[in-house]
Amino acid sequence: MKWSLVALVALLCAFFLADLLMNRVAEPTRRGDGSAVPFMHAMHGDSIGLSCSACHTGAYATAKAYLPSKAECMDCHRLPLTEGAGIEALDSALAKAPEYPWSRKSSLPEHVVFHHGVHHSAGVACADCHGTGYGADVYGGERFDMRTCLDCHRGKTFKDKNFKAAVYCAACHR
Repeated sequence: MKWSLVALVALLCAFFLADLLMNRVAEPTRRGDGSAVPFMHAMHGDSIGLSCSACHTGAYATAKAYLPSKAECMDCHRLPLTEGAGIEALDSALAKAPEYPWSRKSSLPEHVVFHHGVHHSAGVACADCHGTGYGADVYGGERFDMRTCLDCHRGKTFKDKNFKAAVYCAACHR
């Protein structure tokens, strides 16, 4: 009985140590099949005042922040204010694109639970985790690993925001 308990504790420690040491980096990517639609965050976000959730539905309220479909892009791009030389290039690119022109590679292990809405409700801004590189269309490079998350949950990352959250294992691990 004693040895099985020791083995269980050792297994759990090895599991969490491996998770802590894995430095997986997010890699949002465009599809590699040539049908990707060029996208510039700077033209959509700060310059015209769109929030992240305008295109990434669910970012403020649900577990996932979704990538837009080409139909969702056209909801705005068919408005009179968006007419111009660029709309012809967009039309051409969208005609060749699949319904969902962008794909994302998750950087989190399957056993980790992350809820965008919970973090947004706690005052965490998208840029707090994703950085500001998206404004220059620089994707990836975010560090989504256990150490980064725990530093934030313990209040070490954004001291001015006074973030603190649960650090017990089952809060994020299933």
